[in-house]
Amino acid sequence: MIFFFASAAASSAYLTVSETFPLEVRALAIAVFYAVGTALGGVAAPLIFGALIQTGSREAVFAGYLFGAALMIGAAIVVYFFAVAAERKPLEEIARPLSAAD
Repeated sequence: MIFFFASAAASSAYLTVSETFPLEVRALAIAVFYAVGTALGGVAAPLIFGALIQTGSREAVFAGYLFGAALMIGAAIVVYFFAVAAERKPLEEIARPLSAAD
């Protein structure tokens, strides 16, 4: 169940963050956010998961999954309070392009 939600969150997170950037730098924002997230997850996750498996304890691995779930819930809370309402709006309305004329 955790992987189901984590997969959806990971695939949409970098696109959601990019909506707050002007059109001209949106692609760069997506690239940087995705690279940093992938680097952190790609380095930390195998080390932590490997250490949990090495304990030989199912409870330790389960606790690792619960920690991941808590991180996702924490992220959802942050989004609830700080996210930009972008549904059904053109991206230019959310973040004005740098090249827009007054």
